[in-house]
Amino acid sequence: MKNRLFAWDIIFCVLVVPGMMFLFPVAEWIQWHPDYVFGYLAWLEGVWFMCRKGVGPLMAQDRQGVALAIGSLFVIGVVTFLMTLTPVNFTSPGDTFGSLKLHQRAMWILLIAVVAASLPEGALMTRNKELSTEKDQEETREKAKTALATRKAEAFTDTGGDEIQVKAGYRTVHLPLTAIQFIEGRNNYACFHLDHREDVVSQIPLKNVMEMLPEGKFVRIHRSYIVPAWRIEKRTASAIKLMGIQEPLPVGRAYKEELKSNK
Repeated sequence: MKNRLFAWDIIFCVLVVPGMMFLFPVAEWIQWHPDYVFGYLAWLEGVWFMCRKGVGPLMAQDRQGVALAIGSLFVIGVVTFLMTLTPVNFTSPGDTFGSLKLHQRAMWILLIAVVAASLPEGALMTRNKELSTEKDQEETREKAKTALATRKAEAFTDTGGDEIQVKAGYRTVHLPLTAIQFIEGRNNYACFHLDHREDVVSQIPLKNVMEMLPEGKFVRIHRSYIVPAWRIEKRTASAIKLMGIQEPLPVGRAYKEELKSNK
């Protein structure tokens, strides 16, 4: 997609814009100062890139982006108007179109043509990029889910118990081991963070929680955290990243050796 857009940029700037300029009487354009002609050609190509790279993408955003795009188009129009005031050395019968001279009419028509071609392309390019990003993010999430499901299946193929029971208030709650994201200690309470379920808080210290969990499947990484060993995705000397959890969890100094033994 990016290569096709780059190729179209080259074709438009090298062939289309100069070709459009000479749709108007060639003799009159040549009689107009050549430096003015080349300067306006460069301005049109600059407008093309401004609209495709900046103004067009702004049009595809929120109201603030649209307001900025309109302001940018106003500035482009003002600059073009000032350029139409440059002196011309030729006059001929039929050289005016209403109150506009031939070269002025040509400049405005060319500007409108360039803006009309570049704005939709810039907006479309931005939307395609957003869709591509969303697709990549969705694929990444699906891969993460698949990887986590595989880790869970491998971790519990040889485990007899699939859940633990804890007291939460006046009721007993059955917690599937595979649903536990991590366990957080809060004084004498343990908060079980779970997949697709509300947190469960039980009046039990983390030390007792470790005794309830299957050996080797969970590891204590901090005085306030117990994590499933199969969820560990990345680790450093001071923190670990768990699969399916955005924020990393700290590793306590006293638990580094225990964490190393669970590699």
